[in-house]
Amino acid sequence: MKGAIGERSVVVAAEGQVSSDLGGEVAILELEAGVYYGLDEVGARIWSLIQEPRSVDEVRDILLEEYEVEPERCQHDLIALLQRLAEEGLVKVEDEKSA
Repeated sequence: MKGAIGERSVVVAAEGQVSSDLGGEVAILELEAGVYYGLDEVGARIWSLIQEPRSVDEVRDILLEEYEVEPERCQHDLIALLQRLAEEGLVKVEDEKSA
């Protein structure tokens, strides 16, 4: 695992897993280890957003438009979730490339 995830990091769901919507929540099966993971409604929305590469700040901005949450709390919780998903090998993380 690379360093910590920041707001300019780019995240995308990693290959090697399948996921399914379960009434607003998501179940993810990591195929290599055969381990299931579950995400609640907000986690499921994040999961849907990172099916294509997006920066953390882009995901945060979308969540702030869709949910009533303080920006600092949103940022903190989003990074914590993405860090956990990265540690489990469910997302790939790259630092934003300088233009």
